[in-house]
Amino acid sequence: MSGDVGTFADAGNLEHCAKYLNQTLVTFGFPASLDLFATDPVSIARTCNCMYALLQQRQRDIEFRESTNDLRQRMQSDISRLEAKIERMDAQLAAKDRELATLTRTEAKNTAALKAHIEKLQQERDEFQKMVIGNQQVRTQQIHETKKKEKEYIKLQVSCCIFSHKICNKHSMEI
Repeated sequence: MSGDVGTFADAGNLEHCAKYLNQTLVTFGFPASLDLFATDPVSIARTCNCMYALLQQRQRDIEFRESTNDLRQRMQSDISRLEAKIERMDAQLAAKDRELATLTRTEAKNTAALKAHIEKLQQERDEFQKMVIGNQQVRTQQIHETKKKEKEYIKLQVSCCIFSHKICNKHSMEI
């Protein structure tokens, strides 16, 4: 090869370059029939066919690169959409976490308030029970006193009757 950049063959190394090209073509699966010094139409046709195969391969390479770039762009777009979706879902999750924390705090407050209310009601119940017991004791005492007074009243009536009877008897005797 010569020292010029971009130059592969020159007048002095044509045979060597042709041999190298044939070997490389065989390595890459192309027909190794480059006879660059040939003048017969069959050799020239083989050289043309090899060049045509190289051009077709180059076209397939270009199409593959374009297809790969399109696929890469679609995948990059999908990744961007998914990243945006992840961000939205992270935001939704954070909002739900905040909502859950708020609900938990509210529930704790409500539970504490309910317990306090239950304790207050239990205290009121206990006070009412004491009042009921006190009222029952007062009622029992009043009933007892009423019965005692009724007995005294009956005794007084009996005494009055007896006294009245005695007075009547005495009065009848005096007359």
